[in-house]
Amino acid sequence: MDDEKMPYGVLEIAGFDVSSLLWEQDEIEQAVRELALYPQFHEHFKEAFGLINYATSFWLEELSYADHAGAVIATMYRLRDSIDEHASYANPSSLPDVIRQFHQVDRNAQDSHLAATYALVRATEGLTVLANWLFETEVSIYDLDEELVLHLHATAPKHYAALVQEERLKDRDVEIEARESFRECLGDAQRALMLAELCQQIESIDVSKKSFNVSGFLCKPLNDAFSAKAFQRASSAGKANSKPNSEKQLSAVQTFARVSQSAKRHIVANPKISASELVKALVETEGIASPPTVRKYLKKGNFLPR
Repeated sequence: MDDEKMPYGVLEIAGFDVSSLLWEQDEIEQAVRELALYPQFHEHFKEAFGLINYATSFWLEELSYADHAGAVIATMYRLRDSIDEHASYANPSSLPDVIRQFHQVDRNAQDSHLAATYALVRATEGLTVLANWLFETEVSIYDLDEELVLHLHATAPKHYAALVQEERLKDRDVEIEARESFRECLGDAQRALMLAELCQQIESIDVSKKSFNVSGFLCKPLNDAFSAKAFQRASSAGKANSKPNSEKQLSAVQTFARVSQSAKRHIVANPKISASELVKALVETEGIASPPTVRKYLKKGNFLPR
């Protein structure tokens, strides 16, 4: 396997198996455009792809990408959860140094490259959660009458989209979660791109002069930017905790417990069970919740990825 290729099954966006975040952006965008409800979320996807395209532009050297760009991007995507965890405890301006702590990442990559790649990964995560929610909503209607749905898809796309829209409205909580996750990911991507821009400016300056304080140059604008994120998270947490015994929260706790217990049981019975098989077992066999909800709680319980 080439260093810049991701293992099969690592990432699927709107039904398309992604093997390279650098070279398959056109294919990913085409897969997203084919979603029945794409027109309703056109601006969301436009924003995500705009951030992704800008992030990849940091790797351009004249008219082509740097030779090691694909490998760095693939590696950082695979390590995204660990990198994000470490970054959450670090000073915002130290993101490139945090990333370099992982020996798998090419340490010769410039700070601007690493910050931009982090932005690319976060924007891709946001794109993925929104696109896959729409894709799974669309797929679920085939359980009604597959032949009829296929016929509508081929001959009456407006009626097909209306059917998908009806399915979408059945679980608004899942939509809210997808939208919130999308917005958080893109917010992280925007801040990381600001860091990438600052790093790029610094890289073009002769920093060997003792009078130039790189750390001081970066710290204040980045800390100001990220403090908004911290405030937003704290505010959201306060609202969520205002009614700790609400029916919705109790239901979420119970669902998480059911997912965790069932996941442990299936993994003990079959230690080699894949992520897709585990989700399918909990959704179709046990009927615990919808696929997006099951995946969310499996990830929360550290059962995914596997």
